[in-house]
Amino acid sequence: MRLERLIGLLATGALAACSPTGDGSTTAVSPVETAAAVSEPEGQPAPDEFANTAWRIIAEDGARYVTYFDADGTYRDLRNGDPWQDGTWSYEDGPEAKMLCFTPDDENGVERCWQPGRITDGTMVATNAAGRRIELKPVDYTLPEDNEDDGGA
Repeated sequence: MRLERLIGLLATGALAACSPTGDGSTTAVSPVETAAAVSEPEGQPAPDEFANTAWRIIAEDGARYVTYFDADGTYRDLRNGDPWQDGTWSYEDGPEAKMLCFTPDDENGVERCWQPGRITDGTMVATNAAGRRIELKPVDYTLPEDNEDDGGA
């Protein structure tokens, strides 16, 4: 734990050790309870599994991207409703946290990874290694269209 965070937690615990109640009296609060409450992040954790989910991102230029995570490990991206990119995805433990990684099918495709954060008010923030943050909102998942012609059977 970083020293500044530890000092902040200790200071918060000391200030909150006697918290005022509604009637003007004080109630003793354990610094350990206060530190746990302060360090607990808001929202729900990221999903344990992304298969059969879809997420929308609105780019800075206003374009709407929807990524569909198929159960077979492939993804499909739409840009403003039109096919844009596809490839493979994985969700695995990284050095510090779980990472959601994408490798486009493009012959020059480079794997890009994001660390999903907590979901707050229906929005999940993901961050890449360079510190870029994006906001994702869940949308309805749809199965990929079957491109095979069944001959009318």
